[in-house]
Amino acid sequence: MINRNEVAKEKMQRAIEMLRENAIDMWVIYSRLKTDTSLELLFNTDTKNEVLFALTRNGKRIVIASSEDARKYMETNLYEIVIVTSRPDGFIEEFKKLFDTFKVKSLALNDSVDDTRCDGLTLGLYKKLEKAIGAETMAHVKRNSYKMLEELRAVKTPSEIAIMKECSRITTDIYDALFKRIHVGLSEVGVAKIMMEECAKREVVTAFGNPPEYPLVLNPKGGMSHRGPNDTNICEPGDMLVIDFSIRYNGYTSDIARTMYFLKPEEEHAPQEVQDIANAAIRAVGEVMAHIKPGMRGYEADAIGRQSILDSGYPNIPHSVGHQVGLEVHDGGTVLGPKSVRRASQGILRKNEIYALEPTVLQDRDKGSAIIEDNVLITEDGCELISRRQTALIEIPYRTGEEA
Repeated sequence: MINRNEVAKEKMQRAIEMLRENAIDMWVIYSRLKTDTSLELLFNTDTKNEVLFALTRNGKRIVIASSEDARKYMETNLYEIVIVTSRPDGFIEEFKKLFDTFKVKSLALNDSVDDTRCDGLTLGLYKKLEKAIGAETMAHVKRNSYKMLEELRAVKTPSEIAIMKECSRITTDIYDALFKRIHVGLSEVGVAKIMMEECAKREVVTAFGNPPEYPLVLNPKGGMSHRGPNDTNICEPGDMLVIDFSIRYNGYTSDIARTMYFLKPEEEHAPQEVQDIANAAIRAVGEVMAHIKPGMRGYEADAIGRQSILDSGYPNIPHSVGHQVGLEVHDGGTVLGPKSVRRASQGILRKNEIYALEPTVLQDRDKGSAIIEDNVLITEDGCELISRRQTALIEIPYRTGEEA
């Protein structure tokens, strides 16, 4: 397993490069009570205690920490300077010293009106920084870190890519185990419990919502709203089943969905109309994969998958065709959505971003639905599949219990 400190090294190095590119002297990330999600991304920590990290344009990596936390930061060997303070005003006093020592003329801080993942500096902590250097100076030197932090979160480093590839592999392995165990007579909750058992075997947890929450297991005859599984909808011969499933591995997530059909005793294959529903979603994912590339805007990728579903004769997709995946299942940044709906869909795709692609067929409960979702890495001139694609409707042989 890759040490997450390797990710931190890669991220901090890129952050320092961006400070130089943007002519910013210092970037301060100041947090308490886990208010700033960039702590995990940049520094591999999620401490509740007050902590102040500073990166400088000349390459210094600095942390101001309480005596309770200082040793663990020293042991990482990630920082050139570890400053220990135990006084209530110690953080601000030490920050002021750094500010003066490095003759800071431009200071990046984490606040954003567009993305909560880049809005980690609380008003209270901002006021403490402002008090340290003075309101007039703060107004003059303050810069917004959004552009830099959004890129750091979205564009994956080599270590992140390796982690997420393994995360996707484990996810599809869990699906394979499920397909061997699943049978008619199970409720949606029964299916979800099998998946949780398979997660436990691999020492991973689900990633959407709280770890104990079940994945989305949806029998279309019970409706396809974004709901949890229930004990009412029982899988019967001739039913379809849709599962949207994410795991968390080494801090990162996957997002992969599969659609299956329970064969009746006399059936060798699903009816053609059922296969057509799944194939429409599979084809749409393939169309997006064939055309997606760096430089494309989110709404352009969305239009490809959306039009493919319409061309197959199914309703317009009521959600985005795709989204970024990373530390969270829906990880902010550019969204593959309609141009007129979300500002994020106007973002430009970049090499080494990772997206979940999910152009779907969603219909009334008596007509059948399909969600096929796979994860791709944007490459130099296209994309690379990092999950294992569903290329046909998954047909579950007729059985009434798990085979020995």
